[in-house]
Amino acid sequence: MKFCNLASGSKGNCSVVFTDSVTVMIDDGLNIRALSERARLANLDLSKINAIIVTHEHSDHVKGIASLAKKYSIPVYCHPQSRSGMEAEVSPYYVEQDMDAPFEIGDLLITPFRLPHDSNYNLGYKLSDAKHTVTVATDLGSVNENILQRFVGSDLVMLESNHDVDMLRQGNYPFALKQRILGKNGHLSNDDCAATISQLCKRGTKRFILAHLSQDNNTPELAFNSTAKMLENQSLIEGFDAFVDIAYQHKSTKKLTLE
Repeated sequence: MKFCNLASGSKGNCSVVFTDSVTVMIDDGLNIRALSERARLANLDLSKINAIIVTHEHSDHVKGIASLAKKYSIPVYCHPQSRSGMEAEVSPYYVEQDMDAPFEIGDLLITPFRLPHDSNYNLGYKLSDAKHTVTVATDLGSVNENILQRFVGSDLVMLESNHDVDMLRQGNYPFALKQRILGKNGHLSNDDCAATISQLCKRGTKRFILAHLSQDNNTPELAFNSTAKMLENQSLIEGFDAFVDIAYQHKSTKKLTLE
């Protein structure tokens, strides 16, 4: 299994999981031109995508899906409550699927799970082949033990590390927006992400990608250092016990091979 994030942030999100038999995209918040360029750099043939699975209907996750699905006739898996927030052009490509239960696409077992966020319906995904598991969870305001258990057993977890709390509180956002982001249905802070990663590392996960970093209320250095410090406080060493990468808005991650 291989994994690549093509974009992560408020201006567009897109990730891809590759196995020997299928290629599955998670969200597409990029216009077709930007997506095509990221795909070229990642050596991804967009015409070979077997399915698009949708986390939720916010535009930074879905605004590119209509044009991509139409161009290549790609099936789209989306919870019914999220469809109202998507373009009508996607309708012919929807797959009728229970999005609250595990399902298969080729050799991938895909397990959706609910995440707290202020959207119509928000899903994380655990994707497993016969050997490896990737879990993707962005746009969530909080992590409880039930959600944490969804991540356990993953070889790689991509998890939101959206904001530094002090930067957000001292920044120029309107008060109501700050409260929304900080709320239980908002976005996960660096500290909450770091605490989650330290727990997952102790339960066996070794590889992590910090995702959906705010361009106004965070920096890659702050996000990374929050996680590294939390790991150190738990007597775990980044680069030895855990390996932490960053997903960026304007460039792709390297294609990670799970071994």
